[in-house]
Amino acid sequence: MTADDPTAAAPMVHAIDEIVAKPGEGKALLDDYLARYAPGARARGMVLEQCLVSPPMWLDDQSNTLVFRWSLAGPGAWWQMRFVGGNNPDIGAWWAEVDARAVSRRRFFAAAPDDIESLCDV
Repeated sequence: MTADDPTAAAPMVHAIDEIVAKPGEGKALLDDYLARYAPGARARGMVLEQCLVSPPMWLDDQSNTLVFRWSLAGPGAWWQMRFVGGNNPDIGAWWAEVDARAVSRRRFFAAAPDDIESLCDV
């Protein structure tokens, strides 16, 4: 919804988590992420849009890559998520546990090209 068009959808910000699990840890790490991290993320206003596993089979002797795509309704929701998450030591502890079970991880934020201009107008 915008001031110019109250029926228009709010611009979306996407948070993408990419975790390369240590060999044999893929399934367990996915289960823990969904059970332990996702409920708090939802409480911070994030909506889990997609969860992907690559390659599409559980590997015992190689790494699986887990990709989670979350959406947030605009820059206000993004800042709220950052503020609440940044002030919660349990989230930092969670990511430290993930780091011990992962080869690497990264989080990045993205938006559709058509949403960029309105996202920058804060």
